[in-house]
Order: sequence, then structure tokens, then C-alpha cells
Amino acid sequence: MPPSQPFVLHDRFIDRLPIPQHMEPYGHRKGTKLYRLRAFEFSQRLHSRLPPAKLWGYEGKYPGPIIEAFRGEPIEVMWANHLPTTHLFKIDPRIHGAMPPTPDVRIVPHLHGSRTSSPSDGLPENWFTPGQSRRYFYPNEQPAATLWYHDHALGITRLNIYAGLSGFYFLRDKDERAMDLPSGDYEIPLLLQDRTLDIAGQLVYAPTHEDGRELPPGVWGPEFFGEFAVVNGVVFPYLEVEARPYRLRLLNGANSRFFDLYLNLAKSPTDIPSLVQFEQIGTDGGFLPRPVFLTRLLLGPAERADLMVDFSRLEGKTVTLSNSALSPYPGWSTLGAGRAPLYELMQFRVKPTTGESKKRFGVNRLFLQLEENSSVTTRDFILSERLDAQGRSLGVRINGKGYDDPVTETVKLGTIEKWRFINTTDDAHPMHIHLVQFQILNRQGFDPIALRNGCLQLVGTPRPAAANEAGWKDTAVVNPGEVLTILVPFESYAGRYVFHCHMLEHEDNDMMRPYEVVQEPNRRIPGGSSGKAQ
Repeated sequence: MPPSQPFVLHDRFIDRLPIPQHMEPYGHRKGTKLYRLRAFEFSQRLHSRLPPAKLWGYEGKYPGPIIEAFRGEPIEVMWANHLPTTHLFKIDPRIHGAMPPTPDVRIVPHLHGSRTSSPSDGLPENWFTPGQSRRYFYPNEQPAATLWYHDHALGITRLNIYAGLSGFYFLRDKDERAMDLPSGDYEIPLLLQDRTLDIAGQLVYAPTHEDGRELPPGVWGPEFFGEFAVVNGVVFPYLEVEARPYRLRLLNGANSRFFDLYLNLAKSPTDIPSLVQFEQIGTDGGFLPRPVFLTRLLLGPAERADLMVDFSRLEGKTVTLSNSALSPYPGWSTLGAGRAPLYELMQFRVKPTTGESKKRFGVNRLFLQLEENSSVTTRDFILSERLDAQGRSLGVRINGKGYDDPVTETVKLGTIEKWRFINTTDDAHPMHIHLVQFQILNRQGFDPIALRNGCLQLVGTPRPAAANEAGWKDTAVVNPGEVLTILVPFESYAGRYVFHCHMLEHEDNDMMRPYEVVQEPNRRIPGGSSGKAQ
């Protein structure tokens, strides 16, 4: 088999799950902790039965080290590009931002979910090349949450993240500490991704059309689905856990793949599932108003979930983190919907506990619900796809515009707006807005014929946010044929930001738009919470 062909791996769950190391500051300046994160090319085994794979990662790690920060304590990070001048993957030079003479190797880090000034946000066009560095300031003036950092370079985000440029950023606060949640060895970060490898154990980036048709190397495709589940940088790992409660911090870091997750006691993915109930206590922007008991959890790309899983009654058992999401998702009318999902991601093997542990934790906290009538305006965004004569994608758009088109959204600092994303495509899109955390108001159907005639006509009964989405979000899924309505408070900073689909192939071509926040005197949302307490 030639090295370019995919490698079929039969040895699952033989490698331990690695836990990323926590990054330590190298110094302090006037109360600000100083960090240094350098992007390197290096080799790392993704599975013990495979040769080391060539990767890119911060501090020579995939995933990168965990940055842990505390609310009200700012940090400064020097991001340095120590990569070679040749990219790991072929680049499509037709994509905006990647056209010659733009250099192939360039990065720009984005702290996803953070309220950060525009110069430190990681705007896609603010990339820098090997040998260069940038200093970004993170004020950490927001509640505790599972954030993450990743590359955001214009036109090649999909390639840079696939190469390994991402990592966790845990923001803590005093309210979280008071909850006395499982910590240390009992708080487990899980970065969920998918990768394809050749027989030499090297990464293969091979996007496809929606119908699964392969593309020549280096040609953009609307989606990528890897053949292997990769958790914390290892293919199909396992983790030994004690028979006690754990806190799992989940992040869907995949390019295009959705995960419909469940904890399964069945021995085989073809057996009737035996589900383990778990508790979701937080989402993208922090803790939920109240915990939600679930047996399934849908995560689109870039979404996060903070879970409590009690293994106390499962001693001696094996629990498999499983997935049933179709690829592409939801796969209602796309030709490629029959492709099998990655049914299994990793295993938890439950051993006796080493001591007593708490079974219940106080995770309720004050939550401020935004009021719909506080919105000062409503903005509509039509999500569409351009097709060629064979019905294959040429790229995706927001309101028919690409990233390089002039700014059409100017919002006022200190106001709340209602944004409606209208999905006319066959794919679900995880829409992400930089700078803000928002709240989902509802989802509702629309009349496609009326929309083609220039009128948004909502149909059916609006559905409020699911209980496990009823918190602060920075990424939310827009289903095909639906309108997602969110309430967005614009606070903290004026400047230029972006919003986009977080399916990386879509983001790169060309489902991303800039927007501007402008200063308006005497308008503020105290603490980002203009609303009622629940």
C-alpha cells in the first residue's frame, strides 16, 4: 500500500489518554502574568502502533498546553511563529486570503470565547510569518468558562488547526472555587477531533464534496471527515477512572464533524446501547443557570460542554464515549448522509476509588437572563451555498457576501441586538461571534419560497433554547430550514471583529464576515448582564 493511502487501524483503546500540561508564566509585569507560546513543527505519535507523525503545535505539543487564568487577573501572551516556511499541506491559492503572493506559512492565534480588545482578538488578516511574534493582552474580565485558543489565519485556518494548532484555556473565578467541583486528577479536559492517517502514520488532509467525491490534493472542499477519532492528540485512547464523580471539560475541535455523544456500557457499537446518565453544568460561556441531566449531548464544531459524570456505581465496568452523528450533519437531504459516523471515541475503565468523595456539588449560581424587548434592532443573516453546474459547492456565504466585502454591520457598544441566522443550506452550521457571549432566544421554521421573494416568513411554533443551551454561548447550531434567533450584548470594547461558521472549511471559503463595534457615550451593560436574574 503506498504511503499516500489511508491506513486502517484495528488496535483501539490500547493507549492511555494524555492530559495536556498546564502552562506556567515566565514572569510578571505590573500585576500581569507573562506567558510565551511558540508554534513549532515536531513529531509525535498519535498511536503507539504507528510511527511519529509530523505536526504543528504550541510548545511542541498537540494539543497545546493548558493556560489557566483567574477572573480579574490579566495575562499577556507572546505568540511566536517558529514554524518552517513550507506548509504541511497543499494550499488552494484560489481561496481569499491565500492567493499569491501571500506566504504559505502564517499564523494568528484567537482566544475563542474571550472578551478581548480588537488588537488582541486574532483577526484573520493579522497573521504573522516564521520568525515573527505578537503580544496579546487578555483581561479575563468575564465569568469562569471553558475557552480555547486556536489558529485563525485567513484562508488556511482549516489547515493550521488540522496540523495541531489548538489548546485549552480555563478561566476560573471565585464562584467556581466555592462550588468545590472535582479538580486536579478528577477534572479531565477532552479535545475531540478526527484525523486521517497514511500507512506511515502521517496526517492526510483530504476534503470532499458533500456527496463524498474526492478532490485533487490542495483543492478546497466543503467538508472534511477523518477516519479516526482523536482525543487529546491520541487515536482511540482509554482512561482509567475511579468509582467517583469526575468533571469532564469537552471541546469539539473537529474541522467539520458534529458529535452526538453518549456514554455507553454496551460492549459493541452494534449492541443495544446501555446509556449512563450525566449532568451538564456549563456550556461555552460558563455555568448554566441550573444543572441538566442528559443521556445524549450534541456538540457542533467549537462548542464546549462542562459535564459531571458519576462513576461511583460503575466499578469494574468499561464505559465508551460514543457518537451517532451523521457526516455531514444532520444529513437529511445530502447525498453523503449515509457515511458511517465514528461510533466510538474513547473508553473509561472504572477502578475502585482511593477514598471518599462528594456525590453532590452546588453548581447553581446567579444567572441574568436577557430580555427580548431590550434589543435595539434586529439583523438577518441568510446562510447560502453557491453551486456549480453539477450541484457541487463553490463556497458558502452570509447574505451573499464574502469576507473581503465591505462591512455592513455596525453595532453600538453597550447595546443588545437580536440576530437571526436563516439557514437555506442542507448542512447545520455552528455560528460563532467574536468578542461576545450571547443567549439563544428560539429556533423556528421559515417559508423558503417567501424568502426567495425577499420576505422572511416564519412558520411553526418557535422552540426555546434547550435546557443545556440556556446559558451564555459564543457558538450555536443553525439547523437546515430553520431560523436561529439570539440576543447579543455588545460590551467591553469597540473595534473590528468577525462572525462566521465554525466548520473550518466553510469559514475559509467564505462563510465569515467582519463587523464593527462603535463607541456610543453613556451606554453600558453592567457586567454584560442587562436582564433579569433567575
